[in-house]
Amino acid sequence: MTALPESLTTAALLGTARSAPEFDALHTADAAGELTGDPAATLLAAAALETTFVTAATVPVIRELPSPAPDDDRPVLPDAAAERLRALLAVRSPLLDEWFEVAARFRASYDIVVDLLTVATTDAVHRDRLVALTGARGRWVAARNPEWAGLLPPDPLDDSPWHAGPPARRRRWFEALRAHDPAAATATLAASWGAQTAAQRAELVALLAVGLGPHDEDLLERALDDRSRKVRAVALDLLPRLPDSAFARRMAERVRQWLLVDGATVTLAVPERPDESALRDGLADDPARDLLVAAVAAAPLSVWREYAGDTVLPEFDVDDTVRTALTEAALTEAWGRAVVRQRDGDWAAALLRRDGTVDAAVAQVVPRDILLAHLRGASPSAVLDDALLAALPAPWPRDVAEKVLTALYTKLTTTRVVRDVLTLLAHRAPFELADLLADAANRTDDLGRLHLFASAADTLTLRKTIHEELS
Repeated sequence: MTALPESLTTAALLGTARSAPEFDALHTADAAGELTGDPAATLLAAAALETTFVTAATVPVIRELPSPAPDDDRPVLPDAAAERLRALLAVRSPLLDEWFEVAARFRASYDIVVDLLTVATTDAVHRDRLVALTGARGRWVAARNPEWAGLLPPDPLDDSPWHAGPPARRRRWFEALRAHDPAAATATLAASWGAQTAAQRAELVALLAVGLGPHDEDLLERALDDRSRKVRAVALDLLPRLPDSAFARRMAERVRQWLLVDGATVTLAVPERPDESALRDGLADDPARDLLVAAVAAAPLSVWREYAGDTVLPEFDVDDTVRTALTEAALTEAWGRAVVRQRDGDWAAALLRRDGTVDAAVAQVVPRDILLAHLRGASPSAVLDDALLAALPAPWPRDVAEKVLTALYTKLTTTRVVRDVLTLLAHRAPFELADLLADAANRTDDLGRLHLFASAADTLTLRKTIHEELS
């Protein structure tokens, strides 16, 4: 045990009423001299200060108390919901995203703030939502722990991480600036373009997908001339998403020159080898069909208005020579890629009406009301189109969900389709379908399908419970 100075032990033995303690001989005299209050309590506090110093060899200093954390007026997360969150986090449940969406109006109770921040340090996927759940108190606590500094959202107006931070912090700050002021983020990247490695340029240019606009065109054109193939590839992915750009106009002009339409006569005039300008725009030295498809996929869809008349999709009466070089499937593929890049709902709906189905990427662009009308009118077999169903966000209307469930139960289809569609039902169907799913499980003799139906029923029931706990 550490020996205390005689002045303290004497005062303790005689009592502070008979002997006032003296602190001058203490290593911690300055701090002890600031102590006030009951003499006996002051004596014990001074002894604790001196013992701490001798043990840790650290001189105590007087610090001002920090300002308290700001108030958070959101209601406190119910205990049952907090326990549910712990369970979902423990198994990395796919229901976590839905839980956070439903819980957005709540804040965590103060006693679990540290636990949630600890989880956030290792869970990058849900980090921001966990910090948001801890609210003002969580940000206050994180700011006082150097190990948790990375949990705090960067200040887009403080560019010190960009100039001096490690790559991960630089990227996160750039994302914050991009969300705050997209044009300023582009200007910042352009100003430091030469200081970035090729990998960093490719990674940062890819972040321009969020908030993409005309302010990005000059930098993306610059990226087309980059030495790095990866940087050029990212630019070629983003530029077609700007239908009013110079890149789009160049592609539109190529389509007009290479696919000549005169009434019912269609002629192909694709060059044997693309010129330097076309090569710069990402058109490789490929066969004529592939070259034209690449140009169509990158051209603005508005170029087809002059051929479409009163419809969205043009219809060509082509001769055998052209049909061989440019099949309908190839043109549909190219249009589909353009639809996805340009997020054109009218074109996506037109392709769905024409063909009765579209691939998964195009399905994501079809407007919700068009998807619902299509599924409601589809045959029992056609309604099990997992690409279209995956594009229909939650919540599904009950009539559509019941139609899908009935088709699953009554129509022969592959186990993969059953599994994928049941997963969608479990995560998007109305809660009252849980009993129907459980009943379907009890009625099948196929053990594999029994498990799939029962699992979907359990997931739907759990989702209902989550919503009730957060109501």
